Amino acid sequence: MPNLPPSLSGPALDQPQIIEHDETLSEDVRFRLANQDLVFDADVYANLHDLFWPWADEYYARSIRVWISAPREDEFVPLVTRLYPGRQEVIYGSEGIIVSKQLSAPMDGTYDRSALWIFECQAEGDRLLRIDVEVDWGEPLTQRMVDGLLVAQRNPQAARGIYQQQNAESTRVLGNPQSRPSSVEIDDEQRAHLVYYVLVNGEVEVPLLLTVSDVGEQMAWNGFLSIRDGDKVLEKSNTAWAETLKTGRLWTPDALLNHAMQ
Repeated sequence: MPNLPPSLSGPALDQPQIIEHDETLSEDVRFRLANQDLVFDADVYANLHDLFWPWADEYYARSIRVWISAPREDEFVPLVTRLYPGRQEVIYGSEGIIVSKQLSAPMDGTYDRSALWIFECQAEGDRLLRIDVEVDWGEPLTQRMVDGLLVAQRNPQAARGIYQQQNAESTRVLGNPQSRPSSVEIDDEQRAHLVYYVLVNGEVEVPLLLTVSDVGEQMAWNGFLSIRDGDKVLEKSNTAWAETLKTGRLWTPDALLNHAMQ
């Protein structure tokens, strides 16, 4: 992480660190997010970089960039980034639209080998929003779409069972549990591009989930289904972080050290 002024490098504790978006804010700044299983960096736009699972000693994604736009509308402008323990929020604004984009490393949930984005959109009247998901896995993977979700695996074995699931050296499941993408590009074995459209009238919440497994597809799927209610997952995670802060225990971006300290 680059050197930051004290206002950006001190402990967040019970109050968020607030970063205003202006011409002096570098896009190269990274902030560390972690739970007891995974570690990754987030940029100032709440995009994920270098997803690492210490216990498996594996990187599971080089970057996952998620951005929102409004066709035939003014461009969304990032206004402020807020840093909380275990999550990051970016507020975007456009004419008649406000969007909160949160990226979280869920903690103490049913499946914490995961990353969660939640878009909370508020609009005046009917607005059509577009969400792009651009993935760089960092290595060639076998990719396919299953029930509207992207499954990416390293060295998958033959499909088995009534659901034709595959064991593999590593598995990732990514997508929106509420809807299918309107467009999918997975021709490049290392990259993927998903596009979702959302009609907003008043307030709408849109989740995006990623789960990983070193056992097989079934484990990643079970984890995905168990946390598909993103709002409840985030609420439980925030409560867990609040309790952790109250205990005064050491918490670091190193998942192995955190396990050793508990």
